[in-house]
Amino acid sequence: MVDSSPARTPQPGLPVVSRPRHTPSDQWPALWWIGCHGGAGATTLARLTDLGADAHAAWPTPPPDDSARVVLVCRVSATGTRAATVAVEQWKRRLVPPRTELLGVVAVAASSRRPPRRAAERLRLVSGWVPATWRVGWVEEFLAADDARDVGVPPDVAALRHALSRAIVSK
Repeated sequence: MVDSSPARTPQPGLPVVSRPRHTPSDQWPALWWIGCHGGAGATTLARLTDLGADAHAAWPTPPPDDSARVVLVCRVSATGTRAATVAVEQWKRRLVPPRTELLGVVAVAASSRRPPRRAAERLRLVSGWVPATWRVGWVEEFLAADDARDVGVPPDVAALRHALSRAIVSK
């Protein structure tokens, strides 16, 4: 069943929805990928890791008998890390659905170059607020691929998949 109700948005931050659109309806996923902003890479990571579902840019509200394990995803740019900071503050202030468990933040490189100083500083700050932070490097080949799975799984994404699989099983 697709949630067609309008999302409510605690200001500022990501909206909260009962069930993100375009997600499997047969069962509640063990993990949700939340993009802190458009183009963060949440969809690609969900596909490459084959773990959980893409919540797009919204906090999913878990059913009464379950929890929502989430991973926030941002690009390592000034605007990307600012969006991650806002989302993490939203979580810290408990302006997210009850039973939301933040596993961490995945910071995806915005280019092959060194990240801007402002982005690196914000990422260091956010890393102190969340249980874990993972870095995913730039993969030039993804730009020309219709589906990132056709390129393969980079080592840092494989390590991320392993870490998240362990976190999901241990909970």
